[in-house]
Amino acid sequence: MGVLRSLAVSILSFILFLTLAVFSIAFMLKGTVLNYDFVSDQVDKVPITDIARDFGDEVISSELTQDMPFVKDVALNVVEKQEPWIKDQLKDAIDSGYNYLLGETDTLYIVIPLSELKTDLQSTVPDEARAYLQQELVGKSEPEISSYLQDIVRQIPRDSMPPDLAALPRDMQDLAIEQYLRNFAGLNPVAGLPPEITASVEDSAGEYFDEFLEDFIDEIPETYTIDESTLGSETMDALSTARTAVGYFQTYYPWMIVLMIVLAALIFVTNMNIRATARALGINLCIFGGLDLIGIIVVKTIQPFHFITDAFDIPDTLSTWAEGMANDVTSVALPLAIGLLAAGVVLLVVSFIIKPKVLPEAGE
Repeated sequence: MGVLRSLAVSILSFILFLTLAVFSIAFMLKGTVLNYDFVSDQVDKVPITDIARDFGDEVISSELTQDMPFVKDVALNVVEKQEPWIKDQLKDAIDSGYNYLLGETDTLYIVIPLSELKTDLQSTVPDEARAYLQQELVGKSEPEISSYLQDIVRQIPRDSMPPDLAALPRDMQDLAIEQYLRNFAGLNPVAGLPPEITASVEDSAGEYFDEFLEDFIDEIPETYTIDESTLGSETMDALSTARTAVGYFQTYYPWMIVLMIVLAALIFVTNMNIRATARALGINLCIFGGLDLIGIIVVKTIQPFHFITDAFDIPDTLSTWAEGMANDVTSVALPLAIGLLAAGVVLLVVSFIIKPKVLPEAGE
């Protein structure tokens, strides 16, 4: 009988250990990936401007090859100004996505309003361009300023210039645009530009840059919609599968807690002894909580994202953010590991405090 009881307790303890392992993963998922507040906090920590600067040469320059590549730095400065707005829109989109994944809505429909962005860009882009030019030109001599501005002028496509400006000889075009850029940056005018054409040429140059900005802003839609039609059937099938999995997770998550309570009760019923039950449960919780805690400490110490970034040449800014996110994830799992270990220690202490039941001697 004692052998069968020990075998039953061992089996129940093993099942409890496996259930604890599954529950710890579920607990971490519920506190991170499936927790909007956690994800929103991670969005706030994303260094969007720094990441944009890391990828700027490849992404932004490729978009500007046919226009004016010198505006790359200005574009990055605009991204920096718009970073709070970008993060707000990301969080709103994530919130709508969570409503779909968690089953609160039947369809995925995310609308990102861009009208406010378009309005802001009309004032932000010229202001940032002016500030950028002033910063680049400060401390330079007149020949250096002229050389710098002419480098910009040479990058401007000639086929889209206004007729008044395009009708001038090439050297006069260069001087006219340089004069406009000087006035734009608040610098002294170009020497040698005939005053009789200054006004009309500057107006033409101003119209050219204004039209360039307006065309760019007009290409931005008033809203950007993410739904089944924009994502495609394959992506929606994957999201539908994820939605089903999340639904099962939400249904069975509380039952894992119930199962652990039932297993603990069965261990007690099998032992019919508080001391033995406390020791069995205490050993289980100490082993699992200890292993979990050691794993968390190891992850926090070695920072495994360093190996990933080295292998895939990920920029330092993105790597730093990913490491911070991994640290936050382990911080979510840390209280459970400490709690299980502490509960295990308490149960072990109780098992030693409680005196074993002494059977009466025969004949008494």
